[in-house]
Amino acid sequence: MQQLPYFMPIKDRLRHYQARLSGFWTSLNLAQRCYLLAIIVSFVYLWDDAQSHGLMVGITALVLVAMLSEFWPKFIQIWDSLPGKAVILLFYGFVANYALVQASGLVNDITGVSADHLPYTHNFAVLLSVPIWFVITSLVVLLLIQFSIPVYILLLMLLRPFGLHSIWHPPGYRFGIITGFIRFGAGLFLLIQLTLLTTYTGVLYGVSQTVTNIVGDIETDLTINVIKSSDEEIAAAIKEKPELESTLSELDEAKAIIDQQASSYEKKVKRILANFIFDNEADARSRCEHSEHSRVIELNDYEILEIEKITTADKTSYRYQVKPCISAAIGHQFKVNAIKP
Repeated sequence: MQQLPYFMPIKDRLRHYQARLSGFWTSLNLAQRCYLLAIIVSFVYLWDDAQSHGLMVGITALVLVAMLSEFWPKFIQIWDSLPGKAVILLFYGFVANYALVQASGLVNDITGVSADHLPYTHNFAVLLSVPIWFVITSLVVLLLIQFSIPVYILLLMLLRPFGLHSIWHPPGYRFGIITGFIRFGAGLFLLIQLTLLTTYTGVLYGVSQTVTNIVGDIETDLTINVIKSSDEEIAAAIKEKPELESTLSELDEAKAIIDQQASSYEKKVKRILANFIFDNEADARSRCEHSEHSRVIELNDYEILEIEKITTADKTSYRYQVKPCISAAIGHQFKVNAIKP
């Protein structure tokens, strides 16, 4: 490294430092630059008393761009290979199957009939489920990355004395180990942000319910005893420190708010689907008799799903009833039976 003269004009010294800083910046790739900017913005965020939401969004965006720029070329390399295509298609086929099942369950919960009778609504429900499963796959990928990065850093440190770590990176790649540690921290940060977002919006409500049911089915007596013992320990701790009771009540209130937000997401999706069924998929005119202002979906030659719109000052709801198809040719026996005293 070139030594600076002891006596040097301030202007020349500033130019020297500017040249060194410019050389350092140009030696970094896009991901490393984004990581560096994210660290700088993080310090600004910590020093900001108001802790602006915009700064947090900026940090998240920089980390996301950095990780995408690093892992997208790797994804392309895996996709170009035949085994890679098989693994990726198998993974997304598994995800698509669950998205179809979840969409079918939503339609059935709304109407009370099979989603096979409402193909357009089923497809629309699948499209609404795509963000949920996109978040799920992102969480899974981030978890896998977090498990692999410590192994990656350890291998880099073990291979460094032999000079073999450089073959893992393109020519001119600098600060591999330091970048690995920063990548690990950035991955954890992104995982936490994504988890908080899904918890706040409630997009994982259906998945959490499924996991809860599975855990409930496989629960054993041992786990029940552990839960009971934990409750006893909590009660004893509250007796020793009464202030813990207020803390636990605050946690219960926070959990109740999260549960409410989570269930509200599913309610919004169901309301959107219910409106779509009545306004788009159901028929206003039918060969089968139905109530005035109601709409009909023909299930088969003998049955219909009648949908009535109920509007009140507070909300709009729908009533679904499976009725016999009374047309010009069939179903008159049901009409006769209906008017009998």
